[in-house]
Order: sequence, then structure tokens, then C-alpha cells
Amino acid sequence: MSWLDAAPTMVLCGVLLVLPGLPLTYLLGLRRLAMVAVAPVVVVALVAVTAIGAAKLGVRWSPPLVFLVSVGSAVVAGCVVMLLRRRLLQPAPGDSLPVVAAAASGLVVALALGVFAIRAAIGSPEELVKTDDSSFHYNAVTNILNSGVASTFRIDTLGVPGRVRGFYPAAWHDLGSLLAMLTGGSVPATANILSVTIALVVWPLGCVLLMRQLAGPDRQALALAGLLSVAFGAFPWELLGWGILWPNLLGLSLVPAGVAVVMSMAGLAREDVIGRGRAFLLAPVALTAIAIAHPNAVVSLAAITLPAIVVALARAAARRYRAGRRPQAALFAAPIVLAAPAYWLVVVRLGVFAGPMTADSPPFESPSQALGEVLTGATNHHGAGWVLAGLVIVGAVSCFRQRSRRWLVAGHALSGGLYVLAAGVPGASRRIFTGFWYTDSHRLAAMLPVTGVPLVVIGVLAVVSAARAGLAPDGVLRRLRLWPPAAAVVVVIALLLATGGLHHADHRDRVLAAYPKANPLVTPDEYALFERIGRRTEPGTIVAQMPYNGSPAVMALTRRQVLFPQLNLGRLTTDQVYLAQHLNQAASDPRVCEIVNRLQVRYLLTNDHARGNRWDGTAYPAPSAGFRQIDQGGSFRLYRVSPCDKTADSR
Repeated sequence: MSWLDAAPTMVLCGVLLVLPGLPLTYLLGLRRLAMVAVAPVVVVALVAVTAIGAAKLGVRWSPPLVFLVSVGSAVVAGCVVMLLRRRLLQPAPGDSLPVVAAAASGLVVALALGVFAIRAAIGSPEELVKTDDSSFHYNAVTNILNSGVASTFRIDTLGVPGRVRGFYPAAWHDLGSLLAMLTGGSVPATANILSVTIALVVWPLGCVLLMRQLAGPDRQALALAGLLSVAFGAFPWELLGWGILWPNLLGLSLVPAGVAVVMSMAGLAREDVIGRGRAFLLAPVALTAIAIAHPNAVVSLAAITLPAIVVALARAAARRYRAGRRPQAALFAAPIVLAAPAYWLVVVRLGVFAGPMTADSPPFESPSQALGEVLTGATNHHGAGWVLAGLVIVGAVSCFRQRSRRWLVAGHALSGGLYVLAAGVPGASRRIFTGFWYTDSHRLAAMLPVTGVPLVVIGVLAVVSAARAGLAPDGVLRRLRLWPPAAAVVVVIALLLATGGLHHADHRDRVLAAYPKANPLVTPDEYALFERIGRRTEPGTIVAQMPYNGSPAVMALTRRQVLFPQLNLGRLTTDQVYLAQHLNQAASDPRVCEIVNRLQVRYLLTNDHARGNRWDGTAYPAPSAGFRQIDQGGSFRLYRVSPCDKTADSR
């Protein structure tokens, strides 16, 4: 499959991420740009909550179920609006068509640039990712397809016998399973298409909405926000190639819309397109969507908007204090005063987040180097983006001169400070602040574009304004009649030329980290064998394998259960451990056949790997072991576990 062949699926994916949320955002009172930009947040919340409810009620997960819930939610919301229409807020004023068209133009150019970079990095939508986490994400989607259960409290089982159930953010996997059901495509292709669409549709829409709240219906600002949403390498490009962190990608893609909602709640939006009342209704929906996409994205939202929240609370307390309502003033001031002690109590003393806090990635540079990377956009030793870095600084200075925008600079500085702690400061104490992100500098660097995109837009507008003011005395602008659309085109062309197509080569290389061409996860012959396994094996049987050689992809390509579907082996059962060590000794070890028959392990897929470890039982069986080879591709061989199968002789 080529990317051109995948275009209809990408369009369908974009529709899936937006369309189901439009009736609800419309009924809430949002119009045009805001209605569309908030829709993905509603869709993710709706899908994730439906998955949890379906699992509790024993209803099988499917697209018709989500469709019925979407329609039902819209009907209920419509009835509520009809019954209480006189008491509800009036619909928010929608932006004019020229404003919407300007925003759309930036989004279209960003989409084109993004697709160009993706095609240069990922040869085919079906290309397999070569990272430690990819097998889990692939097979979590496959497990949903096989089991019909998509709850965020059940996804971590992965079909492994005896697996303990627990929370794992499943919104991305829920969306992937729906797309796979609708298109019939392979799980790897679905994963790639979904993630690319999130990066090139959901994230840019959120950036435009955030810019709309900051700048009002400024056509140049909105067009630039759409365009520049794909300019930073740290996000979304880094998370398309590092990890691989697809759930984090989804969660952080929703954060700009979450920031826009907080701005409305805090009264900091310019010509607010959401409205404070609607923002309070949207807040729990946004928090639910972001949390089930990935919990650390909620913390990212909190960190970025902390200055805005402090400003809003301080203003509210000051107003009430001046009006003589001191008890109310104290109520609004209390969160500011008690925030630090509460944080210490919950995080340090009680250890509520002890799980992620124990993870640590050691610092790899000095604090000054890390700070320099934040200022130049060269995080994690990537190349500096000098033009964007300069515009961020110009935008920060411009914002600092306007009191209503200073919080944005503070939020950007806070994100940068967290990155410096993770990348450049030694010691376990830093995990008190960075542990929510597993002290991973890549996840923390990805926060910077949330505030970096609007800062660059504001910087560009400040430079253009200064240039226009400098030319105005000579009457040049009046004589040339330079109108805003022409100026915007000139600015866009200059940015593209000065940044090499918004750093196209850097973005391609960041994505290529997960899709290496010189040393791919499996060869074409091995990939073909993995696909044939679906025809060579029976439904309900399990294929044993060693998980570190790419073989977990068999489950994603064929929907056949493998014995070790991921690389996280912390919860292996005793049976699994025994088979890993002794499976190829089935002819001489009765315990092997007892486990094999109980678990329905009927096949062994293996290639030549090192002996003398826990996987000796999955190595090539000896000729005398009685295993029957039924297929081969590259270095892999597929065997029937004949010594334990009384029907093997008749096959």
C-alpha cells in the first residue's frame, strides 16, 4: 500500500476524529471555527467513555455502538437545549467566513508540508515501527479486535493468561480499533495512518483555536498558527519517531484546545470564541479526553496553564477584597496559598504518583546546555532552529509588554524549566517535578511547541508590524497598496525559504528514527511470512516466539495470539516462563505438553538467536525433537509443535 492508496483511509480517519463531535459542540453553542476545533476533544472523550461503559455492561465494542452512543448523546443534548433554551447561554458568535477561510488556508498548507515529510520518512503505511513500545500498541489494538473489549481498565491484559487488570490510557487504541474495523486494514497501517492524522489534523486545529483565543479574529494570526503548527520538531514530529509514544501524541495534541478552554474560564481570551459558561461545561469533557489519551498530558495542561490560573484567581480575589467581600476573597486566594503545600503532601509525602516517579532517565548534558537547547529549539541534541528561536524570543518580548499575555511566556518558561531538569540536572529530587513524564526529556520537550507556536505567530506579527511602521513614513505601502493577504503570502514564502520548508529534513529524520531503512524490524521475506501465518494457523491457537526479534508483529498482522505479545515482561506467568525455557524440549518433557495443551500453543516461530538465556526454549528445535517445519521466510521458521499434538500426523 502506498500513501496515495491510503488517502481515502486518512480522509475517513480525519472525519472520524471530528464529525461525531460536531453535533454536540453545535448544541453547546459553539460555531464555525470553535465548533470544529473542539470537536476532536469531544470525540476522544465520547469514544473512551463508551469503551469503559461497554466493557462494564458486557457489550461488544464496535463502530455501530459508538455511532448509537454519539447519536443518543446528541439527541439527549438537543432535548436538554430545547427544554432549557431560555436559561442556557446564547450561542457564541461564530467567526466570519473570511476568518475561517484564513485559518483553513494555513491548515491546508500545514497538511501538505506534513504529508510531504511523512512520505519521505515512512515508505508505506504498512511499514513496521522498530521501537520497544510498538509491539504493545500494535497488539493492544489487535486484542481489542479479537476480544471486543476496549476499556482503559482492561487493555493492559493483551490476552495474556493471568494478566492483572489495571489502568492504561486506551483512547488511541480505541480509535485505532474503530478505524481498523471500518476499513479492514492491517493494524500497522491503521496505527500509522491514525497517528499521522492526529499530528496533521487534531494538533493544528488545537493550535488555531488557541491562537484564536489569544489574538481574536485576526486572519493573519490564524493562518500563521495553522501553518506553524508543524514547524517545531519537538512536537508532533519527535513523538512520531521516539518511543513510540502514540498515546502521548494524542494526549498532547488535545492540550492546545484544553488551554483555550482554560483561557475562557480564566477570562483571558480576546473576543472569546468559547465563552466562560461553556468553558466550565467543556472542562470536565476535556480533562476526561486528555486523561484517557495519556494522564501526563493532563499534567502538561496544568503546568502550561498554571500561570493563567494563578492570574485569574489573584484577580478574582483582589476584586472581592476591594469590594469588601473578604471571605470570598480568601476563598479565591486559598488555592494559590495552599498549592505548594498540597503538591508536597500528595506527591512527596503520600507518594500518590510513586509509580511514574520511580522511572528515571539520567541527565545527558549540563544545565546550561539544556537551557541553550530550549532557547534554540535544539532539544535532545537536534539541530537548532534559529529563525523560529528568534521569533519565539520576539514573541515573548511582545507578550511581556501586554499584561494579558504574560502568562503565556510564564507557561513557556515553565515547560522549558522542566526540560532543563530532566536533561541537565542530576539527582533524584528532580523527579518530584519531572516524574509525571517519567523524567523523559523527549516527552517534556514536546510540551514546548504548545506555547511555542503562538509565541512564534506573535513574533512574526510583531516583525511585520515593525516593518510596516518603518515603511509607512515614505508612503511605500500606500503607493504599492500592499494589502494583508499579499503580506501574508510574502511572510509565508519568506518563512519557508528561511527554514528549509519549515525544517523538512529535520522532521523527516526525527520520524525515521522509528522507521529505519538500513536495518528495519524485519526483512520483506520475513514480513511476508508473518502475513502467511494467518493462513497457516487456526483461529484460537497460540504461536510461541521470542519477543525481541520482531515476531510480536505477527499478532498485529494476522490477529493470531502470540505467547509474548510485548517486550514488557514484568507480569509473565509461570507457564509462560517455563515454555520460554523448555518449549523445544516437548518430546522429552511432559510438563511442556501439559502447558502447551492447556494454553493451546500449537506453533513455534523462531529465528537464530543467542543461547544461554531465558529464551532457549524458543530457539530452533533439534531434528530429533519432533517439531514439523511448515513455512520459512528469511531467518524465521514456523514449526508445528507436533510432539504435543495427537492430530499432527494427520495434518
